[in-house]
Amino acid sequence: LIITALSLAQEKEFGTFDQTIVSPLQPFEILIGKTIPAIVFSLFDVVQMVILSIWLFKIPLESPLWVLCVVTFIFLLSISGIGLFISAMCKSQQQAILGVFAFMVPGLLLSGFVTPVEDMPMIMQWIGMANPITYYLLIIKGLYLKTMPAYLIIQYSIPLLIISVFTLGFAGWFFKKKLD
Repeated sequence: LIITALSLAQEKEFGTFDQTIVSPLQPFEILIGKTIPAIVFSLFDVVQMVILSIWLFKIPLESPLWVLCVVTFIFLLSISGIGLFISAMCKSQQQAILGVFAFMVPGLLLSGFVTPVEDMPMIMQWIGMANPITYYLLIIKGLYLKTMPAYLIIQYSIPLLIISVFTLGFAGWFFKKKLD
């Protein structure tokens, strides 16, 4: 999230954003170029953490690694969309970092990471349903702790796909609007 949020904000702050705009690239191509490195680095980090958790801490992964990688890729798409949207709104890196914290703190609190979602007031549960971290945590718990059935993985992945399409589309629209 922080990598994509800082990508456009840093260029705006350093003055290289104008050079990017006059390039022959379309706005969606610029956003793809900002998204791919963040996703590649994040997938690499996830694979490292999974290998360390299995090898060093002896935590068994009950499901295939490729399922974890696919779900993580979908999750990273949704988070990258949120980061690009934050970056498109901000004019400086400080604003982008504050935007990330403004999303991440409530996002983690409403995801079920700290407290169970079932114990939250109903309005907070509804807000948490728009949070990609909520679905990713459900899938990760199911993949690590038990062999989660495929229909549940798909059931929790569909909201992640919807969030990623919505956030990436909205970030692209907002970015193009800012260019005009």
